[in-house]
Amino acid sequence: MSEPADPTAIAAAAKVSLAGLTWTERTTYRALVEAAEAGLPCPSNIDIEMLCGYNSCSMGPVMVKRLERKGFIRVERFQRFRIVEIVASGARTARAANMRADLPHIPKGTHSGGRSLPTSAAPRPSDRKPYQAGKVLG
Repeated sequence: MSEPADPTAIAAAAKVSLAGLTWTERTTYRALVEAAEAGLPCPSNIDIEMLCGYNSCSMGPVMVKRLERKGFIRVERFQRFRIVEIVASGARTARAANMRADLPHIPKGTHSGGRSLPTSAAPRPSDRKPYQAGKVLG
């Protein structure tokens, strides 16, 4: 597990101006800062959604992405987990307890250059739907 950040770094993170952020962005940022300070893993998407009062399962990653885009955090993404660095203090969230491999995140639908991924025996979706391939139905 990573060690908690020193008190001066924590104070620097606390002094960051959150004035331009929405309530949900501030709530998410504070949760990330608290996790990094305590040396805990990054809050999961469902944790962030519960804190912010969202019912949508897509809002957790959206909130993290917004903070990343605004420069408050840096995110290192893996297949199932993320490690977040708080820019103001340099504190980082810990690795998740069940994070065994350092496989980087590969977005759905993309393939890495030299590595071949297993393929399904089923036909491609375009083969199953002849009307999408421009074939005339008989």
